[in-house]
Amino acid sequence: MITDVQLAIFSNVLGVFLFLLVVAYHYINANMGVTRAVPPSGKHK
Repeated sequence: MITDVQLAIFSNVLGVFLFLLVVAYHYINANMGVTRAVPPSGKHK
């Protein structure tokens, strides 16, 4: 059987992993807009 301490460690590790996954998702999405903001021709007004 799983003990209370093992369950607490597992839930904390899972929570940290999901938090880092959300942070990475938002970091990737925020940087995707930067690459599309540059005009493809390279000319600036």
